[in-house]
Amino acid sequence: MNDSAIPPAMFREIVARVRCALCGHHFRANDIQVLGRRGNAWAMRAHCPMCRAQALLFAVVEPRAAHMLYSDLAPDEWARFKDRPPIATDDVIAFHQFIRAYDGDFSEILDEPLPPE
Repeated sequence: MNDSAIPPAMFREIVARVRCALCGHHFRANDIQVLGRRGNAWAMRAHCPMCRAQALLFAVVEPRAAHMLYSDLAPDEWARFKDRPPIATDDVIAFHQFIRAYDGDFSEILDEPLPPE
């Protein structure tokens, strides 16, 4: 097994459990590519052949258990946010207060306009 290769049992578990966040399609083994490894953590890219969405998968192997994090962020979005601090409780409260007081069209504050109805 090369240095970044994921343990076969863990890879089979990922393939069996993970679905595309957009269309629900089960990923196949060849839909998932290992991007790299740092210690006991692996980063993988999943490409959905049905809807063409991409997602990042993260798996951490500990001596007694494996944990997996699934993200619907695209690789370029992950690169943009990976060095940002985590969302804190104060951030959630501030956003709640902003939304509660907001009296307008949400498409005015979104990066992308809402689709027409």
